[in-house]
Amino acid sequence: MSMDELVARRVTLAQAIETADTEGTLLTQAQRDRIDREARHAAGLQGEPESKVDASHFLDLRSQLVIAAVVVRLPGLALLQAPRAFERWLAIGIPLGALLIGVLTDAVGNPHRVDLVSLPLLGIVAWNLAMYAVLFLGWVMAGPAAASSWPARLGRWTDGERALRHRPGNLRARVTTLFHLRWYQATQALHGQRVKRVLHLAAAAWAVGVALSLLIRGLVVEYRVGWESTFLGPEQVHAILSVLRLAALLLFPFEPFSVEEVASLRFSQGGGAIAGARWVYLYVALLIVVVVVPRLMLATAAFVRGHLLARDVKLDLRDPYFQRVLSLLTSARVTLCAVTHRVPDRTVLGRVLDQETSQGSLLLRSAQDDALRWIDLSGSQPPAQEPPPKPTRGWLRHWIGLNPGNGRATSATPDAALAQARDDADVVLHVVGSEGDLAAARPLVQWLGKPVLLLVNDMGARVGQEEGGAGEALLAQCRQEARQRAVPAQVLPFSSFADCWVQERVLLDTLAALLAPAKQEGFARIAAAWNERNQARFGHSIQAVADHLLFAAQQVEEVRSSAITVRNLIPSQRVAQAQARQQAMQAVVKRLDASAAELFDRLRELHGVAQNAGVALQLHLQEQFVVQQPVDAPQAGMAGVATGAAMGASVDLLVGGLTLGAATALGALVGGGAAFIAAAWKNRDTSSGATLIQLSDDMMQALVEAALLRYLAVAHCARGSVVEGGELRPFSRSEVVAAVEAGRARLLPVWAAARSRPDLQRLAPELAAELDAIARRVLGALYPGQRA
Repeated sequence: MSMDELVARRVTLAQAIETADTEGTLLTQAQRDRIDREARHAAGLQGEPESKVDASHFLDLRSQLVIAAVVVRLPGLALLQAPRAFERWLAIGIPLGALLIGVLTDAVGNPHRVDLVSLPLLGIVAWNLAMYAVLFLGWVMAGPAAASSWPARLGRWTDGERALRHRPGNLRARVTTLFHLRWYQATQALHGQRVKRVLHLAAAAWAVGVALSLLIRGLVVEYRVGWESTFLGPEQVHAILSVLRLAALLLFPFEPFSVEEVASLRFSQGGGAIAGARWVYLYVALLIVVVVVPRLMLATAAFVRGHLLARDVKLDLRDPYFQRVLSLLTSARVTLCAVTHRVPDRTVLGRVLDQETSQGSLLLRSAQDDALRWIDLSGSQPPAQEPPPKPTRGWLRHWIGLNPGNGRATSATPDAALAQARDDADVVLHVVGSEGDLAAARPLVQWLGKPVLLLVNDMGARVGQEEGGAGEALLAQCRQEARQRAVPAQVLPFSSFADCWVQERVLLDTLAALLAPAKQEGFARIAAAWNERNQARFGHSIQAVADHLLFAAQQVEEVRSSAITVRNLIPSQRVAQAQARQQAMQAVVKRLDASAAELFDRLRELHGVAQNAGVALQLHLQEQFVVQQPVDAPQAGMAGVATGAAMGASVDLLVGGLTLGAATALGALVGGGAAFIAAAWKNRDTSSGATLIQLSDDMMQALVEAALLRYLAVAHCARGSVVEGGELRPFSRSEVVAAVEAGRARLLPVWAAARSRPDLQRLAPELAAELDAIARRVLGALYPGQRA
């Protein structure tokens, strides 16, 4: 692909950023997805097939979004979007420096003499002639389009290739290094032309400097023109000057000179001509004709070619990075064709695929308008082929040929679903529930001619069967069938993807392997949208659980009763006290039941479980409460003895009498001794003088277990796979209890804060994060090897 230099620099910089940032330090996956959506929106892509957007324009739009998002953290990367300022200064400074060197070259030595065989003058001419020969041979041997030349490699140093020396652990250094490597791979020819232009201008400026030195010094100095040599005689010098005169004749008409005239100019014999302006003009013309004019022409040619290359920078779009980005220009349409034989098979498959039933055949649409659809061909049969007609003769054959609607049709016309499936389907999903299903669907599958994914419905067979039973036999038969298919085929048991949403990645990865390469990038975006939908549903579910638990932790009920005194030992007083507490507890339980019902309804709506189909997990919550009641401090001693003894007796009962009454005596002693202090502390907590009832920490832990079990029940009820008779299997309960207990230390401060803090805006995210971690641990334990 060809694009402007500045556009290509931005695109290459974005490529380097996203390629080097493998850990998502600069751009997370969510940010890259957002950039993809914004780029499509800015380009006017709405998913219509007729939308035409220039690929280079789209790459430029997206690269600008990538750079804008990254330069906030690494501002230095923005400097790589355009050529650095020092490059322009080098392009100007090098020729100016060569001009100065040329002036100084001829000024060295005797300023009053002009040597006709001066080494600097003749060396400039000889060097430039040699360079012309090298350039010509290089053009003949490698062609004018040679991109990898030594000027191109030298040009890398003009744009900071020394960034390769940075520390490899530095992310900015990695991005910079990768950018330079990719950029110089794409612009070797461009840099070569720019280096050639600078070198040609420098050579011309050097010759101009020498000529200016001769002319300007001649204004204030009287030259003595001559020559001297150890090995050359007048004849050889005459021959050299004659050759130089031929080149100068292209600019000025110089008169010829003889050998005797040249011999008279020899310094060693006292010769030399005063006022040798003729010879000065000869050398100036020689420099202009041999050096200045050719070099300026070559520099102009390099400038023109460089300008054209700068407007036509070619990037290699075969790179996987560009393949992924350019796939955003077209929205993928992936169609699955479902073939089932029984209603339960179709129901189970539908629960996995069609999680948004309101969209009809559309299963999912990504943010880039990639669409996943399905066609249900359950019960369909391929068009029946009739035997070929008998040959006809004469006018009958001619009449049938002119009227193809008369006589026998070649084949029965398939219905609309079959026609659409054969044209649009990408993968056939064949649900196999028994051995006869393979043979029953083989004609239809062969007629469709699409890759096949055999889904073995082992969800019923695996219950109550040992390994190697009917389920394993059916799997083996399906694998054998897949190996014999002419088209690509894979086998998946339902138990590997249909139990829970955390397993769905297995199905998506298998489908991706069966798709054509042209649709794999689009399907990857569909799979990402699928996972994003699952994560969003999971996050909303956990947030609903957190809201329910915070509501429970804040529940407080006041018991209208008097403070505890000795009179409370009277039976009638104790009965009234117990009734008041019971009524308070029932009020709390009623509110908790209402909140639990709201939680269940919210979970059911999130998972698409119908109201009449949802089976709630019945958990009988034990009424474990902490009773905070004001105590009459003067009478605390006697009551403390009684309550302490009662507590000790309860310990004896719990351990089956193994303490032999020691707990009862110890409890009476400790209770009576600390009763007054305890009473003062409790009364301070309940300054209003009322008895308060709240849920204990143990009760809150039980509510966490109940809420998570309720979530698992609803999530699995949406699949109809693990929930049996309204109850989860025992292993699910044990995993939940273990995970909640592991997080007990982090949950206890949350309950304490919830009881005392009226503002829960900061507390709710903290609890949701902890519940998220607990739920993911449970799902990871239930489905090892799958990421929640």
